[in-house]
Amino acid sequence: MTAATFVRSWPSVSAWGAGLTTAALGAGAIIRPNSGAVASGLGIGMVILGLASLAWGAATLSTGRLVVPRTALAGALGALALTAALMFAAPAHTSIVGVAAASLLLVVVGASAALHLRRTARDSSAPRTAQPMSVVGLLVAAAVIAVVVTPALGATQNAVLLRDDGTVPVISHEGH
Repeated sequence: MTAATFVRSWPSVSAWGAGLTTAALGAGAIIRPNSGAVASGLGIGMVILGLASLAWGAATLSTGRLVVPRTALAGALGALALTAALMFAAPAHTSIVGVAAASLLLVVVGASAALHLRRTARDSSAPRTAQPMSVVGLLVAAAVIAVVVTPALGATQNAVLLRDDGTVPVISHEGH
């Protein structure tokens, strides 16, 4: 197993983590009480790009190669821009942990797409076929993404629920 085979699945798994986190940040911006038009608009864009990221990750993993790398790069850059804009539009109700996790994962996706574009531009005669991937590499990537995304999703919920006095309500599930 080579290093390239080991990490070949990482862009698709990173896209899933970025998609989940971006969609959660966007959904929080939409449903938050007293969310303004700017935050809601940014949220809608983030949910759309988050869902697109999930679909791109699935397509990339199922084909064994990076699909539509220019679109993936544009999507990653767009999601980074929307995430930063939401952080400035609603800083008190946007999770910095969620923004950091999404940004890190979007950079992985964008950098992978950019490297792929550069490689294919240099060697345009190379066939676009599926490349071998490592199951161990996929499992390691999934574990890393789970460790990054799970706290980010929890922090995103807390940021949305944050009260004006800086406290987060405790939601009990008694009797359920």
